[in-house]
Amino acid sequence: MQYSLPRDAFEILVETFNSKEKAEKFAEAIEKIVNFVRNKSEEEIIQKKEHIKIELKEELTKELVTRELFEERFKSIDERFKSIDERFKMLDFKINILIALTLIVITFANPTFVELIKNPFK
Repeated sequence: MQYSLPRDAFEILVETFNSKEKAEKFAEAIEKIVNFVRNKSEEEIIQKKEHIKIELKEELTKELVTRELFEERFKSIDERFKSIDERFKMLDFKINILIALTLIVITFANPTFVELIKNPFK
């Protein structure tokens, strides 16, 4: 987008130089300078933006976990869960045995059951 000098500023230049031609040339020079500075600053902004993108990408790459590292850690966690699962299976088996033994003890300790067992053998 090209810059053009405002009308009132141009009129001030005409009054100052007492010539419309000199004011036009001076206004043209100012417009070219402003456009040059604008274009140059836009270029620098674009370059700076690209530089920041590259720096950010490099920093994020350092911070992110690689796929291999993630899979390695996931395997480690999976192995731990498998060992915990095996422990729970052993505990489940032991609890089932404990429940069965408790039922047997309660049954044999019950006086009514003892009487039933004695009657057929009399």
